[in-house]
Amino acid sequence: MDDVARYVPGDRFHATVRKVYSGALGWAVNKRGENMARVLYEPAHENAAFDDAERRGRGRDFATWVFSEERGLEEGLFSTGFELMIDARLEPNASIGRHEHPRTDEIYYVLEGSIRMTTFDAGGREHTEDVRAGDAHLVRKGQGHHGTAGPEGVRFIAVATR
Repeated sequence: MDDVARYVPGDRFHATVRKVYSGALGWAVNKRGENMARVLYEPAHENAAFDDAERRGRGRDFATWVFSEERGLEEGLFSTGFELMIDARLEPNASIGRHEHPRTDEIYYVLEGSIRMTTFDAGGREHTEDVRAGDAHLVRKGQGHHGTAGPEGVRFIAVATR
């Protein structure tokens, strides 16, 4: 998978590091990959309210924070409702725990592999579908989701807007 030593544990990143980019930024914004925060989530969006691994979350998520205007990680680069852009790689059969999006819309664009995504709404409806390389998954504000990577893992770009 990835070199684990290059990644900061998720709890440490959000508690103390809290910086998405370590390089200089000028009026023409160009970011170098080596200066982007690399964060290891074990698991991604853990939800202890569930016993099953798919809804609870399991495995490792290797995430590179590309841009962020998320509360507490603001870079102050955008004048729109943009929230974040992350390049993520889930190891085979890893899962993102069930969580809701009360303030944002979120798009996953799958670059490699596959992920089985379950979307749910406030009324209890659920829809599950396999999303493969070249496919996109949208979670609207007020909806939620959880997902499990396929046997080959998955790499996707996540973009959230307010």
